Amino acid sequence: MLFDFNLFIGHLESNMSNFKNNSNFIIKNYNHIFALALLSIYYFLSIILFKEVVINPHDNLDVTAVWDHVIGRFYNGNLDAANFFLSGILKWYYIENIFYPINLIHLILDDKEFYFANEILKKILAYFAFYILAQSINKNKLNSSVAAIVYSSIINIEKLFGYGMVMMPYFLYLLIRKQKLKPKHFFIIIFTGLNSSLVQDYLGLLLLIPLSILLKQSFRNININIIVAYFISISISILLASLPIILSLIETQETHRVNSNINDIYLILTNTLNYFLTLPGARGIAYLFPVPLFFLYFFILFFSITSRQKNLILITFFLILLFIASLFINLFLKNIIFSDFLIFLQGFNFQRIDRVIPLTISILLAYNLKLLNKSYLKKFIFFLSIFTVITIHVSVPIKEAGKQFLKSNIKQKKYDELKNNIINNVSLIKITKFLIDKNNYQKNKFTLNLNSSNTFDGYYKFEVYSFIKSIVKQDRVMSVGIDPMIAVMNDIKVIDGYHTIYSMEYKKKFRKIIADELEINSKLKNYYDNWGNRVYIFFNDKNNLLLNFIEAKNIGATYVISAFSIKSINLELICSNCFGNKEIFLYKIL
Repeated sequence: MLFDFNLFIGHLESNMSNFKNNSNFIIKNYNHIFALALLSIYYFLSIILFKEVVINPHDNLDVTAVWDHVIGRFYNGNLDAANFFLSGILKWYYIENIFYPINLIHLILDDKEFYFANEILKKILAYFAFYILAQSINKNKLNSSVAAIVYSSIINIEKLFGYGMVMMPYFLYLLIRKQKLKPKHFFIIIFTGLNSSLVQDYLGLLLLIPLSILLKQSFRNININIIVAYFISISISILLASLPIILSLIETQETHRVNSNINDIYLILTNTLNYFLTLPGARGIAYLFPVPLFFLYFFILFFSITSRQKNLILITFFLILLFIASLFINLFLKNIIFSDFLIFLQGFNFQRIDRVIPLTISILLAYNLKLLNKSYLKKFIFFLSIFTVITIHVSVPIKEAGKQFLKSNIKQKKYDELKNNIINNVSLIKITKFLIDKNNYQKNKFTLNLNSSNTFDGYYKFEVYSFIKSIVKQDRVMSVGIDPMIAVMNDIKVIDGYHTIYSMEYKKKFRKIIADELEINSKLKNYYDNWGNRVYIFFNDKNNLLLNFIEAKNIGATYVISAFSIKSINLELICSNCFGNKEIFLYKIL
């Protein structure tokens, strides 16, 4: 075969051209590649340590993913899917997000794929939404990307119940930069509203209007048409998406939170301070990982107040006004406004105006990166921002790795003591002293066991519950010492669970099961009676249960799934170590 020199040169030039184009693409978009790499740290580190992605169960696996599973069943033809919950008292339209268009993805993705696709999509959209806003403030691409990474990371500390917080920066950009909304803008606003929560997102989305006025700094620059168009579009779309919760509130009238009437001024003040002066999601600096975020907040606010820049000072005072407004409403107006025929709205949490705080803080960060004259201060904020983002994304896998390491190497009694110390917010100094005390550890060599149950498959225990399902069939169960929503994820009907809206009548019936346990624990009693979202089988001592199994049977339970052995004349053991799992016991109520 003859060597074709011209053909070789042609291939070489083509490859060089492709390489040059790819290089130019990387150089041009290095800031986005850098940002997406940081946002991916959580997933890569989890896979490296556990070979799976570890998840913080709170508000993720214990409620949101399970509701999404039921919605998926509904979209795939099971119109009676809501019957799995709470003895069948919930109707399909009690599911707040059942009308979200994003749920159509359930038709092509399974539960696990939907969970991660939804989560990743929110992180990416939040980043680019804020990047667009930051570019209108700070023309430097890298600085804009850093502020956008911070925003995307902060809002993903808490579970996002819709796409409202995700798209807030883009809506603010429209309000302050556009003279007229185009059809594509209306489509984005309406589509976001149809995928947003009335309770969680609406107040924050409305607060973008006064925030945009502050950023414009002059009433003469306000475009009333843009504001009115945005207000109408977002309000109508969110109300349409929220028809289920509106219908459920109207039908239920007395919801489980009608008696929520906390008049303790100190408690309200403390809770409000936690929302505004500490960290979203972290609620304090008792542990190591939230500390960088706390200091980032502190320095951003400090530099903003001392900057002598009018817009920064105004935005900072906007945060203070949010705090005062929330406190005033919760202390004085809530029980006055929502009485008589509006009493069903007493459970509405006006502290949800804190949803706009991450956006406001990130805007201040973008301005500071632009305005700080002293290079060392700018570098300090820049690297503190990056370090904070890294700590946010590594916190879950690192904490889980530490938990598994300690569980494998600390004496059992000492491990239980450590857990109680963490739950009760014992100081970090005392916990550190506990960890460095050699007497708390087993005498053998350290073992490294990084098998976590806080993964999607590990948490829901699909194989074990499939075995249980084959026994209980269509009967209902209650769960003791284990999340009852796991049973629902495995298509087992339950009497307990985690719910934001259900009737006061059912709350009172369920309370009879745990009444004796609540009477000896004021903390559990106050939680259940004054809040009650977790309709759980609360108990104090697993070796001395005061549960009323007959009352559980009266509201529909036939079986009990327990994380430990139970001795009761009202229970018949069906299986211990069910399907080889030493922490799962199944009983039948006699």
